[in-house]
Amino acid sequence: MKSLPEYIVTDTDGLKACCEDVAASTEVGFDTEFVGEETYVPHLCLVQVATPNALYVLDPFDCGPLDEFWKLIADPARLVVVHAGREEVRICNGAIGRPPANLFDVQIAAGLIGLGYPLGYGPLVQSVLKKRLQKGETLTDWRRRPLSQEQLRYAFDDVRDLLAIWKRIDARLTKLNRSTWATDEFMSFVKRAMQDGGEVERWRKLKGVTNLDAQRLAVVREVYLWREEVAARRDRPARTVLRDDLIVEIAKRNPKASGDISTLRGLGLSLIHISEPTRLRRISYAVFCL
Repeated sequence: MKSLPEYIVTDTDGLKACCEDVAASTEVGFDTEFVGEETYVPHLCLVQVATPNALYVLDPFDCGPLDEFWKLIADPARLVVVHAGREEVRICNGAIGRPPANLFDVQIAAGLIGLGYPLGYGPLVQSVLKKRLQKGETLTDWRRRPLSQEQLRYAFDDVRDLLAIWKRIDARLTKLNRSTWATDEFMSFVKRAMQDGGEVERWRKLKGVTNLDAQRLAVVREVYLWREEVAARRDRPARTVLRDDLIVEIAKRNPKASGDISTLRGLGLSLIHISEPTRLRRISYAVFCL
């Protein structure tokens, strides 16, 4: 494996050079670093890119809008290699309204050739390439600048071996006549990632809803939608607005007025907003329409 040049991209000229390299490549590996614990939508902090010619770390804080890059990633003419790329799919879709169209996830593919699933990136590199990967920045706050040399090394290492791993796993899939299996799994994975991003009724997956009747399920739906609206408006994690278990507990009480939930422990300031007449009318309307 040859050593590739590494570029830290912090301006529009560097981004243009990276995009030109990606546009000329039929296979590209990429990864992202983001922070999502304190916001409704994860904040993108870095994008790491591997082409057959070079490695790039894009700093979205400084290099400008990444729309052109995401369009290249979404182009079906280009194979995009990721590892456990759920968030990468969602970030691309959130940026330009469509996900990567030709995805190869090495974690999924590794399972199809018998290496185990889900296999972390470090163990996968060691298993396929017999190379030990240092993983020392897993809890880094990637929003902070300047980045240290250790952080940059970690970022480059996340994509350094992606294309080499893809080549070996893809060859093994072909030998086992499982390439079609892999393609089907990748398509299903992208679909699920999009659904997890809000295109299905996620409130149905809350713990405890399976035992609720239709009326109380309607309450779950309305309170859940309210929580998502507030969390998006405040750019805060949904759980900090209202916990999942409290949504189910509110539904069990089937509230018609604020007093119906005023004694619920843990509700706190959320009670003020849930008890707004408009919200309660929406909940009641949903209940009586069933």
